[in-house]
Amino acid sequence: MNILVLNGSPRPKGNTKQMVEAFREGALASGHQVSIVDVCRKKINGCLGCEHCHTKAPGECIQKDDMQNVYALLLDADMLVLASPIYYHGLSGQLKCAIDRLYSIAYPSRPPRLKRLP
Repeated sequence: MNILVLNGSPRPKGNTKQMVEAFREGALASGHQVSIVDVCRKKINGCLGCEHCHTKAPGECIQKDDMQNVYALLLDADMLVLASPIYYHGLSGQLKCAIDRLYSIAYPSRPPRLKRLP
């Protein structure tokens, strides 16, 4: 299985990063492939809500930033894992921004290889 982990922690040696590394080690030991994207270290702009991805170029975001690399990894992923510290009763802003940008590629239908878990 090809697993994509989006790490939303800005702390490079924090608890979330340690949890992501433990997950990665376990997944690799089980024969899976794991790609980790530290979204806080990437240039990912917020969604513009322009609908370009659904009207003019289906599935393609008009913005050209580091999210393009995430899209490529997501298309090859069988599983998406979101990891984040809890800030103000929710996910980190950086991870929320990346999730919002998934709108172009994951709505109205998810990437074909991603499996939905019950």
